[in-house]
Amino acid sequence: MPKSTFDPEATVNKYFEYVRQLRNGQAEAIDKLVDLWADDGIFEFAGAPPVTGTYKGKNAIHVLYKNRHAACGMPLKLTAKAARASAADVALGVVDTQVHRMRAVAETRSAKAAKATRSSARTQRVAAGWTTVIGAADQRGYQVTGNHAFTFRDGKIAALKVTVSPKPAETPGLSLKELKVEDIGKLSLAAWAVV
Repeated sequence: MPKSTFDPEATVNKYFEYVRQLRNGQAEAIDKLVDLWADDGIFEFAGAPPVTGTYKGKNAIHVLYKNRHAACGMPLKLTAKAARASAADVALGVVDTQVHRMRAVAETRSAKAAKATRSSARTQRVAAGWTTVIGAADQRGYQVTGNHAFTFRDGKIAALKVTVSPKPAETPGLSLKELKVEDIGKLSLAAWAVV
């Protein structure tokens, strides 16, 4: 059997590029992302509440990406800054992910997957660690770390588990101090509609 030319790390890089396009409002990125998935793919957010959820199948994942596209520039009502008398209406500003490390795990033959699909499915895994900056248009925001654990089967994403740190950190150019816990939650929900 000839060796496959599928490069899982190149596909992970494409994935993050398409997500960046999606975050920048490019609707065509939705279909590009969906094309990377197996029909029975599973997308799992394994962060701390409110950033949790599992999406099973290509249709559910497609809806997830459409919702993320709709979140571009979405209005948010954040708690007022000390100098303001009422809550502030702002828009989701920046959501930018920088991948810092990537590691591929050697190709394996998944007996469980082969039995489930009655084929000799080949799986490959890639883990990508990253930092994401999340900010409102009024310069309030933070950064978080996390990782994506991709499982590929026959050249398509069969599973993706996204783990997000529950601890926000300061980042240059954005103020974390002016955000209350509920504001961080609102920004997280808007940003993580898809990563």
